[in-house]
Amino acid sequence: MMAAVPIKLKQYCLFIILTTLCLSSEITADTLELSTLEWPPFSGSELPEQGINSQIISKALSFENHTLAIAVLPWNRAARSVTTGQTIGYYPTYYNPANGLLFSDPIGASPIVLIERKNNPIIWDKVSDLNQYELGVLKGYINTVEVDEMIANGSQKFETGIDEKQNILKLAAGRIDTIIMDVNVYQYLKSDPQVAKVTHLLQVNPKVLQDKTLHITFNNNQEGKKWCDIINQGLAKLDVNAMQNAVLPPTK
Repeated sequence: MMAAVPIKLKQYCLFIILTTLCLSSEITADTLELSTLEWPPFSGSELPEQGINSQIISKALSFENHTLAIAVLPWNRAARSVTTGQTIGYYPTYYNPANGLLFSDPIGASPIVLIERKNNPIIWDKVSDLNQYELGVLKGYINTVEVDEMIANGSQKFETGIDEKQNILKLAAGRIDTIIMDVNVYQYLKSDPQVAKVTHLLQVNPKVLQDKTLHITFNNNQEGKKWCDIINQGLAKLDVNAMQNAVLPPTK
């Protein structure tokens, strides 16, 4: 017959097991530090959990017990923070393999549309038809390949704004013909008091310029590859589109 194990010995063994588990958790858990920008509803310091993209990234990291730390910076500075090595990654970005960085799997969807005045709808079939209109864009922002090529070669008339809100107000005032932007951003900005005063003059053009996806950009080094793999493993366990649709208002 086996001898009874003393209570104190049992307690000691339990303590060792729990201590080992805690140490193991501390070793495997880590914090991913990323930079982002004020781009509601996707990211921003004033948004619940710092935006839907941030929520999706945090959820993906949680599957491996990792956490997310965010630095919200001006757009150009946030993007440069990756290329200069100040941060390991930046989001949200559009997929652009030409820049030599690593891109995660999608962390959100971004339908690019034209916003127009109701009394001056934009009539277009192919993208080059937009050349007859003056297009409002943002400095440094990626639009679509075709639009950016037309701006670069001088065939597209355009005017640069400091942010989407300014472009919306300029459009409503008739200073430009149309603006290019993410439809979710437009829907979010409609709650801004100044924008709300003019939205009755505006509408979303029914044709989508391009359905894009949003990503995290990582440094193309060992650390960047490690975190990109971790994020992608977590994203594979999520329905990213369902998470985004549950948070963002309907795009009417």
